[in-house]
Amino acid sequence: MFKENWRVILVTLLAANLVFMGLLQMQRLAIWRTEEAYFKQIQQPSTERFDILAKELAEAKKSETMYLDLIYRGLAELNLRMTKVEKATEEIPANVAETRAIRAHVDALKAIVERTATARP
Repeated sequence: MFKENWRVILVTLLAANLVFMGLLQMQRLAIWRTEEAYFKQIQQPSTERFDILAKELAEAKKSETMYLDLIYRGLAELNLRMTKVEKATEEIPANVAETRAIRAHVDALKAIVERTATARP
């Protein structure tokens, strides 16, 4: 059977090959056209994209100023607390000297009381 119909089979296979090559070419052209349209869309500037970007930048600027304001308030509070600590540390030597003087007086009174308590019996 192949010896008798080999020409018909060969022509049929060549025709099928030609059809499939045509289908592949059509698929390649369709893909190329969609990519070309996509790249044209990308290359054209869109005001909508710029508007969205500008809006996001404005929101980021607002949040940045909000955070900077919070940081400034925290630093101002920290500065006030540091000022109080500095004033307290300046007063500490006077407080220490005063405390030592009070302790010396208490120790002296304690010694006098102990001497008088031991001398009376």
